[in-house]
Amino acid sequence: MSMNKRRALLWTLVASLALNLFFVGAIGARMLDHRDRSSTPPSLGWILRDLEPQLQASLRPQLQQYGESLRPVRGQMFRAQREVNRLLAQDALDKEAILVAFEELRQINLRYQQLSHEGTLAVVSQLAPEQRSRVFRFMSGRRNPVEASGFRRSGGDPSGDEAASQGSPD
Repeated sequence: MSMNKRRALLWTLVASLALNLFFVGAIGARMLDHRDRSSTPPSLGWILRDLEPQLQASLRPQLQQYGESLRPVRGQMFRAQREVNRLLAQDALDKEAILVAFEELRQINLRYQQLSHEGTLAVVSQLAPEQRSRVFRFMSGRRNPVEASGFRRSGGDPSGDEAASQGSPD
């Protein structure tokens, strides 16, 4: 093997090793980060997003408690969704069974939302006005996906009320 081929092979091995170490490190960091956040329920974790670390630490146990109360309802919601999916995928559709399954999914979802909203209120009510303002900056920055993707009626009015935006056609 010539010297240039050896050198190329060596550089290829070094580059491959560097890429492998990078990806192993990235995966490891993600796993460690996930382990730190796993105790915060996904539906309430956004509350901590822009708060000081010490305040996050003081609120995290309460969020964990709410997460424990949400966990079984969330599991019920996923099971109900799987049942709806199973019924919809059958060759012969049983419309009555599908409607019942949708109703069950809706009721579970409403219970989940109720618990999530109660937890949000309980945590947010403990914050000072300035802290609440920081928490909700995240929410105010979110966009309506329908408006953001350009699905609008003709005339450019995002409300879809063309008569109101263009005047009545008397």
